[in-house]
Amino acid sequence: MRPARLCSCLPKSYAVLPKLRHLIGQLGRIIECPQRGPSKIEERDGADFLRKPHPQHGLLAAIASILIAALAVANPPSGACCVADACSYVTQYDCHAAGGTYLGNGVTCDGNPCDPNNGSTCDTARTAIDGANPFDTTASTDSGFGDPDETLCPDTYLDWDASPDIWFKWSSPGNGSIDVDTCDPTSYDTSIVLYEGLSCDALVQVACNGDGETNSSCQDYFSIVQGLTVTSGQTYWVRIGGWQAGTGTGTMHLNFNGASDPTGGCCIGDTCVVLADSQCTAMGGSYLGDGTACLNDPCGSTTVGACCIGGNCTVETEIDCDTASGIYFGDESDCSGQPCEGGGQYTSIHWNVIGVDLLSTGEPSYTVDVYLELPFDWRLDAVAGNSEQQRTVASTTMFYQDALGGATSQQINPAFFPMAPDLEWDSRITIGALDVLGTPFPSNELNEIGIDWTNFEAGGNLSVGNGTWFVLLADEQGQSRPFLDNQCQERNGVLVARLTTMGHTAEILFEALFQGRDEGSMTWQDITARTITYSGELDCNGNEVPDACDIASGTSDDDNGNGIPDECESSCEWDLDGDGMTTVNDLLVLISEYPEVYGIDELLGLLAEFGCGS
Repeated sequence: MRPARLCSCLPKSYAVLPKLRHLIGQLGRIIECPQRGPSKIEERDGADFLRKPHPQHGLLAAIASILIAALAVANPPSGACCVADACSYVTQYDCHAAGGTYLGNGVTCDGNPCDPNNGSTCDTARTAIDGANPFDTTASTDSGFGDPDETLCPDTYLDWDASPDIWFKWSSPGNGSIDVDTCDPTSYDTSIVLYEGLSCDALVQVACNGDGETNSSCQDYFSIVQGLTVTSGQTYWVRIGGWQAGTGTGTMHLNFNGASDPTGGCCIGDTCVVLADSQCTAMGGSYLGDGTACLNDPCGSTTVGACCIGGNCTVETEIDCDTASGIYFGDESDCSGQPCEGGGQYTSIHWNVIGVDLLSTGEPSYTVDVYLELPFDWRLDAVAGNSEQQRTVASTTMFYQDALGGATSQQINPAFFPMAPDLEWDSRITIGALDVLGTPFPSNELNEIGIDWTNFEAGGNLSVGNGTWFVLLADEQGQSRPFLDNQCQERNGVLVARLTTMGHTAEILFEALFQGRDEGSMTWQDITARTITYSGELDCNGNEVPDACDIASGTSDDDNGNGIPDECESSCEWDLDGDGMTTVNDLLVLISEYPEVYGIDELLGLLAEFGCGS
């Protein structure tokens, strides 16, 4: 007879993860489901077997309840969130906590659906996704494209009548067909028109529909077009209006039926976008090949410039520099002033590794605070680029940029850290202050002018050119103060960036023109550069100081001399996540390796120790 299983205590609709299902099958040998009553007789190997409650029954049941509750909220789905006119891709909970409007699970920020004017005309059409696309025409007007041809959908009650409308566009990733509908039980009486063409001045109407056949899952009168043949690389446009010019809110569903072509980088002039080969050709571009990307401007010129590779400077093309995993300084730059090595006339750049692999995704990365070293009674007022040196902050991989963050410390709000922990490690530039509150100063008065942040906020390099970020003379945050560098040396200077770069072997280049005042309020200027690397520093206690520095300074003890601060070494045998306690988090770690690494005996050992250290 099959043993009782804990999972049978759960509602049938509860989806149990495969490894959890296996674990629960084992726990079921010990735990009785409440609705089954007391221990019962089961037959095992031809003999009666009285299954008695296990000594750990109460603890097991409690842990199981915690585990089930934890799984119920694990990995919640995300979607587009509108806070004013700005769009962020977050969970529904985080969206509401920020006072935003959640557009639905899986809805992306492509085309910024939060822009009230987005989609109001063909030229501003929103980019549709394969799936659900929310829309609202209550404030829309007639886009001026003209009434559609109703002969393509006779007797469906299209009745456009110069309807207020909204536009979507979608580029087919392969050959096949699409189904488009506005089925939404809370929506209004819609009408839809579909066009084909690469631009608004070359559109051909290919379908329309007023009312589809009655469907109890939809509103009384919804629109639908099914099985429309689509061609790889072609663009299709969905125009949504209402019967007799009606308006309202709703959802447009677009479903592609077919196989997507491979994608790669496509050069359209000097601009690179990732498209299928057919899409690239249709837009008059040059396809770089399947699987290629748009990193490091592959469509740019072949002009040469300075390139830092492992701290050495050479002059070569950007493509050759990227191929060698170097950092390119910009077209027509050179190696004068030893840009790969560091100090200027008055200043030098130093850094401190404040953490490794801090992101919740678990991706390899390291995070550094970057400082400009100055004499104690000097101050920094401005950081700028110049016409000679375009690249100010660069990485041989990518920078981490959080959806809720921004390019400067003014856009980092610590109030969001509890619900978006990765925001704390968002890459940002600054002068002195870590965040919008001014930490560690009373306020943050940082300003910026003339800088295009687009590439940096997408994880790429920052090219400042003739732009600058700055503070005023009266702002305390520009004042030099003590900091600890990656060699555990105490120096004086000003924080100029917190950067998280992907991968442990990544190199970061920081070069800029710095300006400030000395102890006599005389203005100084200096051009300083440094290549930043990761050398294996760890920070087990999370105090943003490398463990070796904690031990060297006496902040942490290391009685056994193993290089690990004693406070990081737990006396709890089953402290699998290293936080010094045996909790439900350790149970989740164990389950993730079950049964390949851990068996039922190990599980019972963890449960017996549950609560250790807390």
